[in-house]
Amino acid sequence: MHDLSASDFPAYFRGVHGYDPYPWQVRLTETVLSTGQWPPAMDLPTGSGKTSALDTAVFSLAARPDHFPRRVAFVIDRRIIVDQVYEHATTINSALRTPRNGVLSRVRGCLNALMGEREAEDRNPLGVAALRGGVPIDNEWASRPDQPWVVVSTVDQFGSRLLFRGYGVSRALRPIHAGLAGHDCLVILDEVHLSQAFAETLEAVQDSRSGPLPRPLQIVEMSATRRNGSVKPFRLLPSDLEQSDTLRKRVSTIKKGVLRPLRGRPAEDAIANAVQEIIGTELASSVRSVGVVVNRVRTARLTHEALTDAGHNAHLLTGRMRPLDRARLLDEVHDAIRADRTGVSDDLTVIVATQAIEVGADFSFDALITECAPIDSLRQRFGRLDRRGAFLDRTGTPARAWVLGVRSEVESRKPDPIYQDALKETWKALEERFGESDFNVGPDSRELAEMALVGDGTAAPQRQAPLLLSTHLDAWVQTNPEPIVWPPLDPFLHGLGEPNNTDISVVWRYDRSPNTLNLVPPRPAEYLQVPIGAAKAWLAGHSEETLVADVDTAQAEEVLRSTSAERGGAVRWRGHSDRPDPVDKINKIQPGDVIIVAPEMGGLTAGTWNPMSTEPVTDLGDEAQHAHGRRRAPLSRRFTLRLDPRIYPDAVDLVAREDDADSTRDRITSWLDSAARRDLRIPWRDYVCGALTSSFLLYTSDPEDERDYPIITNTKVDVSAFDGSDQSLSFTGAAVTLCSHLDGVGRKAAEYARHLGLDSTLENDLQLAGRLHDLGKVDRRFQLMLVGGDEVQLEMQDKPLAKSRPGAPRVYPYPRGMRHELASVALAESNPDVLADAHDTELVLHLIATHHGHARPLAPIIMDPDPQTLRYGHDGHLMRARSDLVDSPIAFHGADRFWRLTNRYGHHGLAWLEAILRLADHRQSAEERQI
Repeated sequence: MHDLSASDFPAYFRGVHGYDPYPWQVRLTETVLSTGQWPPAMDLPTGSGKTSALDTAVFSLAARPDHFPRRVAFVIDRRIIVDQVYEHATTINSALRTPRNGVLSRVRGCLNALMGEREAEDRNPLGVAALRGGVPIDNEWASRPDQPWVVVSTVDQFGSRLLFRGYGVSRALRPIHAGLAGHDCLVILDEVHLSQAFAETLEAVQDSRSGPLPRPLQIVEMSATRRNGSVKPFRLLPSDLEQSDTLRKRVSTIKKGVLRPLRGRPAEDAIANAVQEIIGTELASSVRSVGVVVNRVRTARLTHEALTDAGHNAHLLTGRMRPLDRARLLDEVHDAIRADRTGVSDDLTVIVATQAIEVGADFSFDALITECAPIDSLRQRFGRLDRRGAFLDRTGTPARAWVLGVRSEVESRKPDPIYQDALKETWKALEERFGESDFNVGPDSRELAEMALVGDGTAAPQRQAPLLLSTHLDAWVQTNPEPIVWPPLDPFLHGLGEPNNTDISVVWRYDRSPNTLNLVPPRPAEYLQVPIGAAKAWLAGHSEETLVADVDTAQAEEVLRSTSAERGGAVRWRGHSDRPDPVDKINKIQPGDVIIVAPEMGGLTAGTWNPMSTEPVTDLGDEAQHAHGRRRAPLSRRFTLRLDPRIYPDAVDLVAREDDADSTRDRITSWLDSAARRDLRIPWRDYVCGALTSSFLLYTSDPEDERDYPIITNTKVDVSAFDGSDQSLSFTGAAVTLCSHLDGVGRKAAEYARHLGLDSTLENDLQLAGRLHDLGKVDRRFQLMLVGGDEVQLEMQDKPLAKSRPGAPRVYPYPRGMRHELASVALAESNPDVLADAHDTELVLHLIATHHGHARPLAPIIMDPDPQTLRYGHDGHLMRARSDLVDSPIAFHGADRFWRLTNRYGHHGLAWLEAILRLADHRQSAEERQI
């Protein structure tokens, strides 16, 4: 019905992007489809459209879903590029949601068919997600295993998930993320020269035992400056250039560069002064956009400040910005710096940036001023100069680049903290080759290409990953409980040597109480990524600014004078299930943490990280809710407004007293109506106010807050709250019976297995595990918990529940620490007839035991203070077991079973099977909650 072939790819590409693909893009798609596999490496020049590998990946999945994975992970270690690749992916998604030609409709149909024809009309055919930082509750990319997804991520975020230690991911959810990252996934590692250590780790994971399951991990290494290797990469052919004037122009445009030695200390002052001088006296009058690229965030900030003070139209763009701030900036400068701009502005626009724009960013400048960097980094920066050759066409003269070398830096005896000796060696080699003469900095520059291949120390330093052994994976797969000692992740992500300053996420919020943070949870759009060492120094009240760049630094963390958090009030956000944890000791902060700080603490200048700033920072919480999932159907999006005068100064006197004539709801409705008219210049706020005016749910901030203010939202359903815990999955207020829930999860698990192409035996076992997973909830104490502790209501309940009754208060008569899933295993084992239809009985029992993320591998068993006899009937078979399992062999049997299954299905294969069942449980619970 939806048959697709490589001959359909040009029409598909045209329908998505509005122009024809390059010949190499068509050739790549033909190769992938004809061979059924991706080339292991792709070596393509800057500006040749490498990101369109995503188009081939999506099209190939639609055409041959039996060969290609459901998830495509595009991994690159630049935050701005993550955002830009994410936008490319959302362009594909938007085109598929509203097809403009027949081929797009067929691709959409094929992708929807992967999830079942029943959902073809109302399903989003392609999910898109960005993993920029610790995102403990932004689990939508891991919401269902059969959904085609494009996930754009940094090395830290994807790599930590792959290795079962996802930064910012709870122990309970780690196996789900690892299973989805390490199985049925295509990883495109872009700019592999930036991430050589992780490339080695990926290859080792791919080579580890994967078991008999379909579509194991696939890897493609991609770069414009790839190092020599043993694998023959996919490259441009002469015929690709002959058939495309546009492509030929992109890779052969003439650009000129010149060296500019500088004296003076400190280096950031010398660079700021030189940039002002070049812009003021040396730019051609035809230049309308200038890119300034430096090596440190502080240098970028000071240069931007100097240019702004001098009256230039300057903007600061770094990877150390909140996505919403960065998006606003890019919207403002988009027409001036986008590579495909057509008009010519009358004004000069200057963008001061860091390494964040080196790779992948589709920006183009008429002139470029760059601080000296390793040769491969410089070549990437030159790729942002006259990217399409438009300046050369318009003026008849080549675009120019200035390379700034501060003598105190390029002649220093100490290694550069970011680039080690590569910066000095590059400057030395450039001076020896070119001196004061102009030189070609275009993609076809033989001199620069030769320098990158010589191996004379001019390339950015690379660190090798340690040899990844099965014993490393054996330690990491023990997710809950963790072993006392397990291998650190950093060497496997970034290589051996000094530890890197792995990022944490900082969120500026007025909110502190669990209630408010659960209603309006932190979202990725408001996260700022900061190296953990810099964040610790800031919170400790350090008087000096810690070095921050937009690349990994091999610099060890600074030894702080104090381990106390001098800047009080910071809390660690752990997700819905846990209370925010006060950060009183700096050493409590771990990689991937999400730290919430007060806006009054400052920390930003022009949207970029500045620990010396004390200017209050805008709370973006409600705007981030609006941005979260903004490409979903409008009815499924969740909006919030915290009507706190600190956020909305006019939101005063909205809480009515008992003797007031109008109610709080009336006052809020009136405020929303006036706000919608008043905020037309703030589109997100206007949209949200309009959406909430007709109907909203009203809450109040927690009594723990210093101020009491209303919080309104359009729906109580927040699927992101389903974090795998009993609290999130059982207390839904849906009053669903246990029998109904078990049957529903079993059906959904079987559907997922069928959609994923698993054989009938695995489909049967997953369905059986789903129909047995919550048996332990028949415990009278658990049932009492689901009715809010009401003994009378419990006696009136004719069937056991799986989900709490509406409005039931949270009481906990069920012993804390006791796991109902282990009681489920005991019940299932109590009658052999219940498991008679299982093809792999061990797998069924393991899936039941681990469906909340515990028992990997040791089952948490506690002494039952009031043992119960549990009974339940399944398909006419009575099961009976005791709730006190301390003296039973269930824990030992479970641990042995875990290791046998790991050997049978592979580290990631077993986690993938767990994910199928657990996500079926999550999905069924979400659907029940919305009934």
